Amino acid sequence: MSETQSLPRPLAGKRVIDLSQFIAGPTAAMYLADFGAEVIKVEAPQGDGARTLPGNAFGSYYARSFNCGKQSRVLNLREPADRKQLDELLAGASAFICNLAPDSLKGLGLDGATLRRQFPRLVVTLISGYGQDDSRTCMDTVAQCESGFTMLNGDEDGSPRLSTSWPVDMSCGLLAGMSCAMAMLDPAGRGCLIDVSMMEVAASMLLGPAALAVSEGDALARPMGNRDRASAPSNIYRCSDGYVYILGGLEAYWVRLKPLVGCRDDAPIAERIARAVEFDALVEAWTLPQRRDDVLAAMRELQIPAGAVRGPEEALAMIRGLRPGAVSKALPSGEHVPMFPALFDGRRVPRTAAPHVGGSLRAL
Repeated sequence: MSETQSLPRPLAGKRVIDLSQFIAGPTAAMYLADFGAEVIKVEAPQGDGARTLPGNAFGSYYARSFNCGKQSRVLNLREPADRKQLDELLAGASAFICNLAPDSLKGLGLDGATLRRQFPRLVVTLISGYGQDDSRTCMDTVAQCESGFTMLNGDEDGSPRLSTSWPVDMSCGLLAGMSCAMAMLDPAGRGCLIDVSMMEVAASMLLGPAALAVSEGDALARPMGNRDRASAPSNIYRCSDGYVYILGGLEAYWVRLKPLVGCRDDAPIAERIARAVEFDALVEAWTLPQRRDDVLAAMRELQIPAGAVRGPEEALAMIRGLRPGAVSKALPSGEHVPMFPALFDGRRVPRTAAPHVGGSLRAL
């Protein structure tokens, strides 16, 4: 049995043209490749801008993380002959994914309205900061700030705090990829325009319940740093040899944790959230003299959710030990290929390494 047999490949036979760069668009197209689509990454002669970001002898870590399973085609879209080649590719494609700015798309004749007229059966998936009617350029960190997330995620002193893991881009990639796949699989076979706005994705996936609270006229609590907004005490706590996170504030867990940390206060959850500093101090007074592993063992015994605060090196070693093939696969050259993070009947969707500029699909 081949490596791909018995694995879900609902997009086999579908061709996707990926004219995107950096993270959001490439991630969406990579997920389509994971499930069988033939993905052609169209790049300028100098390549996707992500290729210039930090890396090693194998290339940019960033470009290699979000472009697995693709082939690369070099086209200079300012040249009429190359622009015509792109139209030829689109004529034979099922979908088009792009995250260039709306004004750039209009200048190239690749805006949604033009593509829908020219290729009525094509699923056109466009990702932008503020929607296709707004020409502003946007990046993940800009979207975190504009969407309100950096204040929601702020430090206890009220200062805003960014996430360094590109949560808006990653969420946009997931949503755009899922939406594009569902449209391609529609039995009616109709094309459509999928307009993904980073602002709306951030409001939906990063603000979440806070968006409902504000919409219904309720005030949000001040920024809480590492504290949980919905329960207390739930925070990162110091130990004698590191840090742990304990989610002890939900009632079912607090009943078990309270006697362990010597608390006699019967405050309900809303009051505990308001007095979180006091309750956190009680928990940390218990954790601080103890080793991290001893604290975690006590939490496991009480069935209270908790985890070690790990550095990336320690964390990756731990994750690799949980299930075979996790995180990445090493090639004979020493290059690593990011692996799909879910199992299908115990097996992983195979991935090929990101293509070189202008390169064909790389071997498994």
